Amino acid sequence: MYRTAIWLTRVANLVGLPVVVWGLASVAPNVPALPVPVFMAAWAAGCVALVPALVLLRRCGIPFERRGTTWVTDKRVGAAILRDVFWLRP
Repeated sequence: MYRTAIWLTRVANLVGLPVVVWGLASVAPNVPALPVPVFMAAWAAGCVALVPALVLLRRCGIPFERRGTTWVTDKRVGAAILRDVFWLRP
């Protein structure tokens, strides 16, 4: 389940990152704006991948706690997940 959650998170990042970069680049005068249907489709695809990933991480036993407006976990566990998602070496 953990590996599946990591891969779903990678897919969500793969879908979301180009949309964010294009959205930031569209502020420049010569870059066309991102069409709304493309933005909404990418946002929906990212959510479809990210929500099950969070459910799988929770079912693996990773504790998430609600603090204010964010969900946090132990710093050590969070750092390990971040390393796994972005293929960083320890």
